[in-house]
Amino acid sequence: MIFTCNTSNLNKAIQTVQRAIISKPSTPIFSGIHFKTNVDKLEIIAMDLNMAISCTIDAEIAEAGEIVVSAKHFAELIRKLPGETITITKNTSNNTIKVESGKSEFQLLLMNEEDYPKFPEFNADKTFTIADEKIKELIKKTIFSCSNDEARPLFTGILVEIQDEITFVGTNTHRLAIKSMGIEASEPMSMIIPAKVLSEISRNLTSEVPQEVQISLLNNQIMIVIDNVTIVSRLIEGKFPDYRKVIPPQFAIKATVNIKEMAGAVERVALFATEGEYSIIKMCVDNNELTITSSSPEVGTGREVIGCVSEGAQLNVAFNSRYILDILKNLESEEATFSMNTALSPVCVKSTEEEDYIYIVTPVRVVF
Repeated sequence: MIFTCNTSNLNKAIQTVQRAIISKPSTPIFSGIHFKTNVDKLEIIAMDLNMAISCTIDAEIAEAGEIVVSAKHFAELIRKLPGETITITKNTSNNTIKVESGKSEFQLLLMNEEDYPKFPEFNADKTFTIADEKIKELIKKTIFSCSNDEARPLFTGILVEIQDEITFVGTNTHRLAIKSMGIEASEPMSMIIPAKVLSEISRNLTSEVPQEVQISLLNNQIMIVIDNVTIVSRLIEGKFPDYRKVIPPQFAIKATVNIKEMAGAVERVALFATEGEYSIIKMCVDNNELTITSSSPEVGTGREVIGCVSEGAQLNVAFNSRYILDILKNLESEEATFSMNTALSPVCVKSTEEEDYIYIVTPVRVVF
């Protein structure tokens, strides 16, 4: 096997596929990157049991073949090479490759390519396409609500429903983000896509030219094709809870605030909250004023008052400050409305200009 390609293109492809490799691979062969030649193309592959990523780049193929190299050492070397092009030659006699770039020359030991599994084949049951800008926005506005707790895998992904429109739903059971958009006619579908896969989709949508993202389903697997990158992953299995039941049908108390003003106030007041997973802030809505407070024995107390347009009775309610900041940073308009009932019932946060985006957050039980 002998091929020559652009060093920058190869480095970018390696960085893309390498994210499929986990820190402690299930078997040693999955710590490697698989290279395969195909006419004037080079296919670069990395995988583990749950996800596989393939990226194809242009290359001059002098001799066809395939190799598997240690991802850790090879990726670091390619990233630091000085030359604009790179030539890789396989030496079967001593099971190494020669890497040449500019005046640099290196030899790396190879792994056994026969041990490397084939990239998953995909004869899809269902397929749909979606514009890159749409899926980027759907992911951005819901993924932050997912759980990172692998003990509850159901909530480490996004529920995707297609029924006249496409809806993304993310939750960690303490908060819920729902974003819907119109989509071209497609058959009804429902799936739970791992957040890690959605992050990879966003990371690969960097083209300045609008492009389509193709998504295909086969049993419990999903395949995403973005230009020269293909991602195959297992879907998360299980029944996602009925998120619609979490949304209160009506609200007795409302407060409409300036998003930028409130985000600044929450950030400042949260500095005085107890450090740790739960940075608690208290809010009091009363007579067109929103008072935000926090305190901790180690730091002191913080209090800030901002104007709002309020409806209904006075209400004291407390939140994890990060849960409030996350939604404020994802709203597009100048104002947001907090709709509430009691100090412990779910609160709905919505932009005044974005009807198809709903955020539900559960208050924290505290003593006022």
